[in-house]
This record gives sequence, C-alpha cells and structure tokens, in this order.
Amino acid sequence: MLYKAQLATIALVLAPSLASAAIFPNDTLVKMLDPKGFRKAMKENETSMVAFVAPWCGHCQRMAPEYSKAAKGLHPLLPVYAVDCDAAENKRLCADEGVKGFPTVKLYPRGNKLGSMTYESGERTANALFNWASRRVPNTVAKFSKLEEIAPWVEKTSIKNRALLLTKDKKIPLLWKVLGNKYKDQLELSIHRDQKGKTSEALGLEAGGEKEAKVLLYPAGSTKFVRYDGRNKLETLSKFFDSVLDGTADLSAINEVEEVVPEVKEPVKEADTPAEETSETPEVEAKATQAALDNEAEQVVLEAKEVEKPAPESNQCQPVNDGEAPSDCGGPTTQERPADEL
Repeated sequence: MLYKAQLATIALVLAPSLASAAIFPNDTLVKMLDPKGFRKAMKENETSMVAFVAPWCGHCQRMAPEYSKAAKGLHPLLPVYAVDCDAAENKRLCADEGVKGFPTVKLYPRGNKLGSMTYESGERTANALFNWASRRVPNTVAKFSKLEEIAPWVEKTSIKNRALLLTKDKKIPLLWKVLGNKYKDQLELSIHRDQKGKTSEALGLEAGGEKEAKVLLYPAGSTKFVRYDGRNKLETLSKFFDSVLDGTADLSAINEVEEVVPEVKEPVKEADTPAEETSETPEVEAKATQAALDNEAEQVVLEAKEVEKPAPESNQCQPVNDGEAPSDCGGPTTQERPADEL
C-alpha cells in the first residue's frame, strides 16, 4: 500500500514535465526553450515563432500537432519554438512576454530587435500558422521589374556586396526574404523576374529552364558579377554569403565574366523593314509591371511594434494555481486534419 502511494506521489511530481514532453509529437521540429534558450534565440537576426503553452491545456493539446506540422513546413527557414509556462523556471519569462492565456503564439520578426506580434486569427491549423508566420518575414529585398533598373542599383550600392536573384516566379521566394532579413545591413539583396530569360541573355547568360533561378553576386567596389554555382538552399547560400563577408570566398571568376551589352539598333525609315525589337513589347511590359505591383501589394508591411491583444477567452485556457486545469478548458480531440492542410 505504501509502495503504491509512493508511486502516486512520484507520478504527480513528474506529471507536468511528462505532459510537456508529450504535448508535441516525438518527431517534432518544435524546440522547447527555457529563459536562457529564449534569450539566445532572440539574439539571432532572424524571424521565429514561439508558442507559450501549458501541458494541461486542452486548447494547447489540440494545437500541438498542427503547430508541429507548421514547424515542419517552415523548416529550416524559420525556427519554431515553444515555452512551457507551467514550469516554475519559465513563469517569469511568460509574464514578461505578456502571456495571459494558453496557447499564446507570438512571432518575433527580427529577434529582440523588433517588437513581437501575437497570432489572433483563432484558427490554429498548420496552414494558418504557416501562412501567418511566412508572410510576416521583414522584406528588405529590392525588386526590379525591368532590366534597365538593375545597373543603377549596382552603381548606387557599390560600397557593399550585393546579390541579385533572377527568377521565373512572380513572388519573392521565402528563402530570399529570409536571407535578406538575416543579412540586413551586411548584404544588399535584390530580385528581378526574368520570366522568359531575356535579362539573362542580355547579361551574357543562358535563358535557363522553366523554374531555374540564378544568383549573381556583385562584390563590393565592382560592377561586374560572379555567378553563384552552388545549391539554392539556406545552408549553402548562407555559407557562401558568410565567406563573401569574411573575405574567404574565391571570387577570381569575376575576371572571366563579361557582361554583354545589348546592341542598340538605329531607327529605320517607315518604308524599310522594321528592325527586330530587342525588348519586350509595351503590352508585355505593362503586364510585367502590373504583376510586380500586384506582388508588392501582397507583401506585409511590418510595423516596428504591433498592438497586442489577448486571444478570445473562449479559445484559450486561463492560468490557474499549481498547474491545475480549469473545468472549462476542454480536452484534446481526435479530429482528423483536412486533406488540404500541410
């Protein structure tokens, strides 16, 4: 009898930590943080998402698998964290971050350099969390709709190392926005939609395939580019940019690159056969400009600090003493995820 009582006591003592470990799936990419880990994460010049949870909270338990799937979709571009606010060592941290109910999901656009943003949509699905976080990465990337806009930018920013992305896509890739945020004030990043490869050809490069993207580096003090020939992944591009900044990158290829200046043809008389155009027609150019404007409209303007509002009480568990769950907090459900979510 005494043995059973001792086991029950041990189980009660370990319950919070066991629940905290079990709230997320075993293969989750969500990293649990304590105050020290939180301070370290906030020192990084990157966008991250943090969920402040309590293991006994039914709303947290229902959100956990969705939050983990969002973390998988964002990996490795945006780190995703969680803090167990029921643990004694984390209570001060949760209070300092303005947590008044569970779960509270916050986005830190650039570590501790900008204010946090609180998720308030109420729909805690993987898709909703993924879209909310990915669309709020600060955009520091210069965008060009025409070839003629590139050269002035290259000259204007010549004191810095610059990287230009030639892409077939309409939108700025999340990877490029993440890199722009990471290397803010160190590298100047830009993008140009080279849908048909004409800009590539004008720069002396091949037009490229349907989905092919090219990264061109303009070293500081130079108006000539070096073509990056590695994989377009966060890790490899980060290593390349780091080597450029610390001076260890091999940029000898710069002397081998010769930019091709498009031939400017003399105007012809009306009676003669019209000269072959070397640029896109006004109609195509207008569509490209409108597409660029549409894309700009889709970018989220990040304010230095957004007003934080607590989520509706009916959608959160309220803190209680000694980690005891309130009766109206609700338990986990076994509903299957919609097939159209991540």
